[in-house]
Amino acid sequence: MAINFIPKEVKFFDYLNLQAENIVTATGYFKSILKNGVMDETSARKIHGLEHEGDTLSHEITDMLNRTFITPIDREDIYALANQLDDVMDMLNAMAGRMKLYKLDPGDEYFSQFIDTIDQSAVALSNAVKHMHDTKRARRVLDHCIEINRLENVGDQIREKAISHLFEAVKDPIMVIKWKEMYEVAEGTLDKCEHVAKVIESILVKHG
Repeated sequence: MAINFIPKEVKFFDYLNLQAENIVTATGYFKSILKNGVMDETSARKIHGLEHEGDTLSHEITDMLNRTFITPIDREDIYALANQLDDVMDMLNAMAGRMKLYKLDPGDEYFSQFIDTIDQSAVALSNAVKHMHDTKRARRVLDHCIEINRLENVGDQIREKAISHLFEAVKDPIMVIKWKEMYEVAEGTLDKCEHVAKVIESILVKHG
């Protein structure tokens, strides 16, 4: 296996950016599903396809790490960032799969709030990843990370209201179980976005 000791151009940041953009594509598509009002086989397959693209990018980053001696930032940070981004995409795919399996209405008020918040977090995440290689934009990148943290707190608030509404208004215990799980997976997706932000913040501190 050939190792590049002094690589002329290793596009780790480009691949990480592609991962982040793939997440934005997925959240945008999820929002369109809410408008159409159904998570059918075609829609779920589309999300799964984006998740597969994310897996491929993550594997390619790992492969580049194995073949490259000198990296632009610590290799463990690149690996952690790639894996955390992949985790976000996995959660989006999990939401789509459960919604299709449980035959739930994507137009649920609280779930719509979750998806909108996740989409905002994904955009902030993508902006942070896009500029993290530029030390002159460190302050702007940190602002995006702070926004992701804020949106995670918003998600906590939505979850509390959503579950409270479930127990008060929904009489079917099976539907309560299904929607409670969906809300928790949605909140978990925002948690994963926050984990990405923390990795980015750690990188900024190291290279500040």
